[in-house]
Amino acid sequence: MTHSPFTGSLSRRSLMGGALGLTVAGGAVLAGCSTEGSADAGAQGEQAELPSQIPFEGVKADIEPANEYSVAGYLKFPNPAITAVPEKPGDGSTITGLTTTSTGGTAPPMKRNQWWQNLNEQLGVTMELSWIKGDDYLSRFQTMVAGDDIPDVVAVPNVPQLDKMLKAKFTDLTEYLAGDAVAEYPMLANFPAVSWQEVIYGGSIYGIPRPLLPISSRLEARTDTLDELGIVPEFTSADGFLDLCREVTDRKSGRFAMVQPNASFLRSMFSLPNVWEKTDQGFRHEIESERYPEYLDFVAGMWSEKLFHPDAFNNPSLIPLFQQPGFVLFEVGGPGFTRAMPMYRPGAPTLTVKPVVVPLAEGGGNAPVRIGPGSTNMLGIRGDLDPDRVRQVLQVLNYTAAPFGTKEYLSVQYGKEGRNFTFDDDGQPIPNPETSNEMFPITLFPGNPNFMYAPEFPDVVRNECDYEATVGDNVRLNASTGLISETEISKSGQLDREITLAVGDIIQGRKPVSSWADTVATWRSKGGDQMRTEYEEADAAG
Repeated sequence: MTHSPFTGSLSRRSLMGGALGLTVAGGAVLAGCSTEGSADAGAQGEQAELPSQIPFEGVKADIEPANEYSVAGYLKFPNPAITAVPEKPGDGSTITGLTTTSTGGTAPPMKRNQWWQNLNEQLGVTMELSWIKGDDYLSRFQTMVAGDDIPDVVAVPNVPQLDKMLKAKFTDLTEYLAGDAVAEYPMLANFPAVSWQEVIYGGSIYGIPRPLLPISSRLEARTDTLDELGIVPEFTSADGFLDLCREVTDRKSGRFAMVQPNASFLRSMFSLPNVWEKTDQGFRHEIESERYPEYLDFVAGMWSEKLFHPDAFNNPSLIPLFQQPGFVLFEVGGPGFTRAMPMYRPGAPTLTVKPVVVPLAEGGGNAPVRIGPGSTNMLGIRGDLDPDRVRQVLQVLNYTAAPFGTKEYLSVQYGKEGRNFTFDDDGQPIPNPETSNEMFPITLFPGNPNFMYAPEFPDVVRNECDYEATVGDNVRLNASTGLISETEISKSGQLDREITLAVGDIIQGRKPVSSWADTVATWRSKGGDQMRTEYEEADAAG
């Protein structure tokens, strides 16, 4: 069994008392969910031992992870699929659940939903599930908690005094999951140890995470277009990158190099911190870096040369724009184009892509890649359940966390064979688009360790895995991960918006780069300095 090296900074959530509910893109930010510019935290003081990591050996990857920041690659779904949970986990009872969704509840009810019915059959329980559109989730959750009307398992958003609410209303899962106790739930034990750092509050484990890819974004080049132009997407410095962008851009035909002036790889080229860094002088935010004005000047120059699509600041729909192609260099999140190709290829039959290794602006090596949080979302279990009932819920969640290549994964992610999906002649599962609406939001389930898989596009899988193998030894972490700042929680939303507006003004030439010093000074006075102090105090207390 592999025990996590993450100690000391993982149980610092005790300062969450007074935390404010945050929203992003109209929805609640789930506890443990971290985005760039937002810190996740643990609690000061005594902490639970993280769950042991016990890898599931049943499914062999075609491409093994090359380093701790890369994930497995699969060229084919195993045929036949592997059985990971040999016995039904349920006892015939009913388990209630609530989660959030960005699209609203559009799935048919259980009595008309064969995907749902099949999952109930496989689990040996009746899952009575509800989901609420993100705009309304936070208020509904708070009302539900206040009225003690909490489902058995629920997606927990950030709310005021989160640590106190968890202790009062949800089950402390430490005795069930800490250390080797997690072995009772082998699919949960298969999670990367770092994923669990997002669900530690007050020194205790209060939820089940959804693992995220460590390398959370990458620059992809549209290689079919570049091949037509006779351009190789390789460059060794910022000057080389500019030359590539100039070659690609053809304003008369509506083709531009990029559409994302705020792409994180541009900041990485200038060796900026991954949000916060820890220096000999204390914590420092990326906007305070002496190279931030240099980065701004560079991107503003790109804008003035019209290398970005003119609608870049108008939130254009990226799929049709990339299909045209209206731009050629695209920073994407998650597993690159292994999931995206089926969406993009119908409108762009010649489309091929490849991730690009980005160099330092001055040359002399590759830019470090930014590493994101270990997980997103937090699934809490109602606090008044007896221990046997808690174990029952955990066994059900354990089933739904089964990894790629298993029968259980097919039941959760694809549904009922012959109804929701079929196997092609090569043994690969093919979803049935006519019944895709039966799928309810799977954010209620823990997810599974991440991977690369695109059976129709094996070269995409190889390219993504090769990229992670190349860049995974040169990474940049966010120093605030595992720490808490009350000021960051309460004020970062507004401060981030002000920074984004100031960056946009400079890039588009409405303000000079020299104005950046005033922007940083305002940020410090409005809360930046207080965030720094709180992070430094939390780090010292670790």
